[in-house]
Amino acid sequence: MIITPTFKTKRFILRPLTMKDAKDVHAFASLDEVGPRAGWKPHESLRETKTYIGQCILRLKYNKPGVFALELRDTGKVVGTIEIHAYIEAYKGELGMVLAPKYWGQGLMEEASKILMIYAFEILDLKRLSYRHFTNNFASKRLREKLGFTYEGIKRKGYKRFDGRFLDETVASFTDEDYDAHKASFEAFKESVEVSL
Repeated sequence: MIITPTFKTKRFILRPLTMKDAKDVHAFASLDEVGPRAGWKPHESLRETKTYIGQCILRLKYNKPGVFALELRDTGKVVGTIEIHAYIEAYKGELGMVLAPKYWGQGLMEEASKILMIYAFEILDLKRLSYRHFTNNFASKRLREKLGFTYEGIKRKGYKRFDGRFLDETVASFTDEDYDAHKASFEAFKESVEVSL
C-alpha cells in the first residue's frame, strides 16, 4: 500500500489533495499561464476542477502516489500541486508540479521538489525519477538544473498538447545512485522538514 505522508516546512505544508481544496486549486488551474505550461487546458469551471481532484484521489485506491497540495502555512491557501506520476512500483516515476504565478520565483517548488525526491527514493524506493518540460519553459529548466537532474536529451514533437500543438520536450533524470551521491545534502535538508504518516 502506498504511504502518503504529510510534510511540513517553515513556509508550507505538503499533504494529500482533497475535495476541500477545489476553490483554491481552481483559482490557479483556470489561469492561461498555468495549465498550458504543463500541457493541459485551463480549467473552465469549478466542476472541472472537482473532477480532476476526484481522479487524483482515485489514484490512491489503485496503489499509486497521490497528488500533494502545497498549502501556505501563513494563509492556509493551496497555491500549487506536486506529484509523482507515470509511476511503476519500486522502479520509476516522473516529477510534475504547478504553482500559482503569484508565487513563482520564491523557491517554493524547489523545496517541495526536494521533499518529493526524498519521498521517491526513501519511501517509494524508486530507481529513477524523470523530469520533463517543454523546451521553451525556462523556469522549469532552471528548477531542473537546481535540483541536479541529469539532462538526457530532447524528444522532438514529444508531446501533443490539448490544443493540438506538437511541442519538443526536454527529458532529464535522477537515479537512486544520484540520490546516494547527494545523500548528505538531502539529510541536511531533511532537518528542516517535519514528516507525519
